[in-house]
Amino acid sequence: MVLNPYFQQGSKTEQNLIQDLVNEQLRMYGVEIYYIPRQYITKNTIIKEVIESKFTDAYPLEAYVDNYEGYEGLGTIMSKFGIQDLDDLVLVISQERYESYISPLIKNIPNIELSTRPKEGDLIWFPLGDRLFEIKFVEHEKPFYQLQKNYVYELRCELFRYEDEVVDVGIEDIDDNVVDKGYIQSLTMVGTASTATAYTGVVNKAVRFITVENRGYNYTTAPRVAISSAPSGGTDAVGIATLISDIIDCDGVKGKKVQGVEIRNPGIGYTVAPGIVFIHETGVGAAATVGIASTGAVGIVTISTAGEGYVTAPTVTFETPTHVGAAATATIKSPIGAGVSVISATIDTGAVEYLYPGGTTGGVFYKRAPRITFALPTGTGNVATATATLDTYSLTGGTVKSVAIGSEGKFYTSAPTITFSAPVASGAAATVALSGSSIDASSIAFSTTGRAYTTAPTVAITTGTSGYGNDPVTIAAVGIVTIHPITGIVTAVGFNSTSDPWATGTGATIGVGYTVPPLLTFSGSTAQVRATATATISIGGTVTAISIGNSGYGYKDTPTITIESPGGADEAFRALGTCHMRFTSVQTQGTLGIGSDIITGIGTTNIIVGDRVRLAIGHSDVYGTALTGNFIQTGTYVSSIGIGSIFMSKVAVNVGIATTNFEFGIANSGIVTGIGVTYGGGGYLTPPTISIGNSAADKNYVDVALGIHTAKGTAIISSAGIVTSIRIVDAGHGYVLGTSSPAPTITLSSPDTSSSGDYILNETVTGSSSSVTALVNSWDTSTSILTVKIVDGSFIVGETLTGSESGATRKLRVYNTDDVVTPFADNDNIETAADAILDFSEGNPFGNP
Repeated sequence: MVLNPYFQQGSKTEQNLIQDLVNEQLRMYGVEIYYIPRQYITKNTIIKEVIESKFTDAYPLEAYVDNYEGYEGLGTIMSKFGIQDLDDLVLVISQERYESYISPLIKNIPNIELSTRPKEGDLIWFPLGDRLFEIKFVEHEKPFYQLQKNYVYELRCELFRYEDEVVDVGIEDIDDNVVDKGYIQSLTMVGTASTATAYTGVVNKAVRFITVENRGYNYTTAPRVAISSAPSGGTDAVGIATLISDIIDCDGVKGKKVQGVEIRNPGIGYTVAPGIVFIHETGVGAAATVGIASTGAVGIVTISTAGEGYVTAPTVTFETPTHVGAAATATIKSPIGAGVSVISATIDTGAVEYLYPGGTTGGVFYKRAPRITFALPTGTGNVATATATLDTYSLTGGTVKSVAIGSEGKFYTSAPTITFSAPVASGAAATVALSGSSIDASSIAFSTTGRAYTTAPTVAITTGTSGYGNDPVTIAAVGIVTIHPITGIVTAVGFNSTSDPWATGTGATIGVGYTVPPLLTFSGSTAQVRATATATISIGGTVTAISIGNSGYGYKDTPTITIESPGGADEAFRALGTCHMRFTSVQTQGTLGIGSDIITGIGTTNIIVGDRVRLAIGHSDVYGTALTGNFIQTGTYVSSIGIGSIFMSKVAVNVGIATTNFEFGIANSGIVTGIGVTYGGGGYLTPPTISIGNSAADKNYVDVALGIHTAKGTAIISSAGIVTSIRIVDAGHGYVLGTSSPAPTITLSSPDTSSSGDYILNETVTGSSSSVTALVNSWDTSTSILTVKIVDGSFIVGETLTGSESGATRKLRVYNTDDVVTPFADNDNIETAADAILDFSEGNPFGNP
C-alpha cells in the first residue's frame, strides 16, 4: 500500500455521517417530487430512436431545487414552430435514497433499461409548478468524491415535450399534465338514444311526386325549386333539390348534378300538373315533371319528437292505404250494479260522406276477417261482501246458520277465500262465601259461566300463600263442576257428594277451618270452532254463492265475514267476439222505375246500408265511374232497406221501368256485416269501445282498387343525431281519412340503443369494424364526446368502440378527422394557408412524373 494506513481519507463511519446529514438536509429544505421511470416499448435499432414509450409508475422522493432565481433555460420564446416553453430545472437527490428505495422497486419492471441510477429520459413531476420535466443529464460526481465517496445525483431537466407517450401513473395531478396535449381526435359517440316520431294528414289534389328528366350540369350547390302556384283557395307545393357528384360527363369531368326533388309540402288544390323550374346562378339544364294525386295524398309531415342518437338517417315508413275500417257499438246488460257483461255489438252506420263509394263503417276492402278488440272493463276490482246469521244459541251453542251475499264484487279470476271471525274464548269465573268456617254452597255467584266447554272444567279452591286468613284449613273444600250439554256453559258447582247428583261418588265437601272466603279458579279448555265456507264465481268474475263448510261452534255474537280481494281488470274479463263477413258484392234481380229511388221485388240478404249500387251488367269496371246508358248514377249507395225493397241515395235516370240484375257492394271487397259476442266479459260499468282491425294485412285495397299507392319519404338528421325533417319522395294516392280510418301512421326506425358504460382516462379503445386502437384522453358523459390520441388508423362512423378496462361500448356517431394539437401549435392553420397557395385539387403543380 502506498498510502499511509494511519491517516484515513474517509472512513465508512464518516461517509455514513455525511450521507445522513445530506439526507436530513434534503428532507428539511427540499420539495417532494415524483420520480417517473420511462418504459421503452419500441426503439429504432439503428439510430436508437425511441418510437414508443410509456410512464406507468411514480415514486415520491425528496429533492433540493438548485435554481435559486427561478427556472433556467430560454423561457418562453417564439420559434419557427410557434410559441415554445424552454424552461430548465436542476434538482439534487440522495444517491443512497435512490439506490435503497427506487432501484429495488423498478428493477423488475418490464422495459426499464437502467435501474441502478437515474436515467436520462425519465420524468420528474415538479409539484410547485405542477409540471413535468424530462431528465437530460445526470451528474453523479458533484461534489467530487468528498471523503472518497459521492452522496448525491444532480438532475439537469428540461420541460417535458409530449410526443404521444402514454402517461398513466394513476395520480391525477400528474396524469392531467398531458391531457389535451399532442394530436387529439374528437369523437362524438351515441349517448342516450330514442326513436323519433312524426305525424301527417291527408290532402286532396296535391303534388304526389317529382321526376327528374334531365340532371343538368355545373351546379355548385342545390338549385332552388320553383313550382307553379295552386289554383285559388289552394296551397302551393314546396320542393327541395338534391345533388349527386359522382357522375362523370362525356368530357370526363366529374361535376354536381340534380339527383332528385324531395317534397316538403305537397300543396292542395292542383287539378292539373303544375310546372317546375330549377333556379341557380351557374347550373343549367335540369328539368323535371310533376305528378299529382287527385285524392288521398299525405300532407306536410311534422316531427313530434326528434329522437336522439342517430348515426345515420332512419328509414321512414308510411302506412299502406287501407280505406275506411269497420266500427261498432257494444250493448251491456241492465241493471249495471257492480259491473255487467256485454250482450251484443252492432255495426254502426256512419255519416253520409263515409258511405260508398267511400265505404261504410262496416269497413271496405277486407280480404280476411279483422281482429276485434273490446276495451277492458273500467275501474278496479270490487270486493264481494256477505253477512252471517246465527242459529238459536240455546239449541246449537252458537253456530252459523246461513250466509247472505251483499255484493257480488267483480274481476274474480278464481274463487276467493272466505274467512269468518273466530268465536271469542270465554272461561268461567265465580266467587263463594262462608257459613261459619265452611263454604256456603248456596252463595256461589258466577261473574261469567264461560261457554263452549265440551268437558266440565275443574275448580281449584285456594286461600292464598300467607298472611291473615291464609292459615292451613282443617279440611279443604272440594267442588265438582257441571256444564250445559249443548252450550257448554258452567251451570253449577257442587260441594255435596250426596245431594248434588253430578257430584255423587266424588270427594265433594264444603271443608272446615276457613277464616276468609277462598278463591275459585276454573281450569279446562273451551272448544269453540271457527266457521268455514267456500265461494262460487260466475264466468263474469262475480261471487254467486257461498256454501258453509263448517258452521262453527261457540259464537255468542254474529261473526264478520271477510272475502278475499280480486285482481284489477285484466284480460280475463275482456269481452271477446268475432266478425261476420261478406267478402264480395251481392248480385240479385229487382225492378226499378224511371225517376225512382226504390228497387222493388228484390232479395235483401247480405245487403247493408251504404253498399254501392250499380248494374250487374253494363257498368264500367273502373271504380266510381259509369258508362253512357248506365241508368244508375255514379256514387249511388243503399240509403235504407225495407221488406223486399232497396232505397237508393240517388234516383234512376234514362229508363222507363226495368227489371234487371243489380250489384250491391264491390266485388272482392270484404265488409264486416256483424259481430258475434263469444264471451261477454264482466265488470263493465259502461259499454266498452270496440276496435276493429284495419291494417294493410287485413285489406286488399291496393290490389282491388286502381291507382292506390303508398307514400314514401326520407329523413334528414343533424350533426347532433336528431331528426330535423322528413321529406316526401312520393305523397301516395288513395288514402281515405275518417273516424275508423285515421291519417296514415309514420314509423321511423330506431337508433342503436346498445351503447353503455363510461370510458376511463388512458385506457385503450378498439373499433369493432376497423380494429383501430386509440388512447382515451377524456370522456364527457353529458355531451358524449370522447377525445382520443395515439390513434393508429381511421375509425369508421357507426362502429362500436370498446374500452379495454371499463368495458364501455358505444357507437361512433360523428368522426372529427381534424386533429386538435397542443395549444401553442399552429399546424392546421399553416396547412390551410399552404393549400391556398399550392392547389393540389386538380393536379400536381410541380408536374407529374
